[in-house]
Amino acid sequence: MANKLDIYQICLPKRSGTLKNVIIKKNKITDSSITKAKIFNLFYRNLLELIGSSVFCIDSKKMGLTIFKGKGEKINTILTSHSSSFVIEGFIDAGPYNSIRKLAKLSDLSKRRTINKSDIITDRYYFYLYFPWDSSIGILMVQSKENSSIRRAIKPFMENLFKIDTIKGCRVNTYYPKWLKEHFIDGANLCSLSYEQEFVTQIQTEQETLIKSEEFDIKVTIIPKTGRENMSNSDTVINKIGNFFGIRIGGNTHSLSSFSKKKGVMRNEDLKKSLPFIIDKEDEIHPIIPIDEYISADENGDFKRNDLKSLCDNFLEKIKLEIYGFEHK
Repeated sequence: MANKLDIYQICLPKRSGTLKNVIIKKNKITDSSITKAKIFNLFYRNLLELIGSSVFCIDSKKMGLTIFKGKGEKINTILTSHSSSFVIEGFIDAGPYNSIRKLAKLSDLSKRRTINKSDIITDRYYFYLYFPWDSSIGILMVQSKENSSIRRAIKPFMENLFKIDTIKGCRVNTYYPKWLKEHFIDGANLCSLSYEQEFVTQIQTEQETLIKSEEFDIKVTIIPKTGRENMSNSDTVINKIGNFFGIRIGGNTHSLSSFSKKKGVMRNEDLKKSLPFIIDKEDEIHPIIPIDEYISADENGDFKRNDLKSLCDNFLEKIKLEIYGFEHK
């Protein structure tokens, strides 16, 4: 699962009001007749001020966000404002900095250079932000790649984007679409469950007075072999397996349900799709969205922007009903 779609719910604090209120205060607007389109495009401009011509650095995470443009390329063709639908979508570049590395050609290792702490190494990610001008809640969808993600940078970036003076910018919550789980789970069967936990053990050395601590990462995968575990009662299935199996560490037995990281995969044959999911502390499952289950990548593993936008447009129409209670226009 190389590419996923991460979804976030952006919530403005009560003191900030709606997006319209934030943009008016942030840009010190006094014109009471300002249009919806003008307000949203000012919001778009505020975003570009952070990443359009410089790198937005999150020093605590050693991550940066920006937009690289080629010669003759306009920034609004890379990341575009669709003010009539309250959407900003396109690509952003992001990655780590503050690390010394070597860069060399596979064909000639003598041709190499040092990547310094002041350099940033980026990947390009698809970015889709929906925020109605009269609402305090927005929806953000961002591409996430295997071994390369900007999740750590999203929260501080969004908080800064909506920040007004001393008022906290916003709250950023991971959002798991209810409709996706409900649509997929009916008729789906469990393929596998995986559990992971770090354990620290105390081992007595040959010198009996010394105690040595050792750390272990324990990973356990459960694959049903006989019969099918239907996921329509997913909490019962997860609870049964998690409490039935355990692992003995030293003198204690730890049930799989007590492990800190739990995830799985289910398969719906009617839809001809597999869906990975994570499991929370209450044994509730939350779908992970693999992009390549919905659209196809090219020979380089990249997705077309139009396909990514269509995917997010379709997801948005369903999510609107869950978050706003009606279809926002």
